[in-house]
Amino acid sequence: MKLVPFQYAGHNPAMVYINPEQVVAVREFANSTHIHVAAPQKDGAPSYYPVRETVDEVVKKLTA
Repeated sequence: MKLVPFQYAGHNPAMVYINPEQVVAVREFANSTHIHVAAPQKDGAPSYYPVRETVDEVVKKLTA
């Protein structure tokens, strides 16, 4: 399993490692990029990780 490191953009900045095979969408916002993954949250809402990288950086890292 391949895991790609990203800088988490939450309240406690840390590294988050994401499996590219589980990514279903990437969306850019003003202060972060959201990486949406296949596993939903407990309430059925989409799961995503806010990261500090730009959308272009995220796509490049996920497809490398």
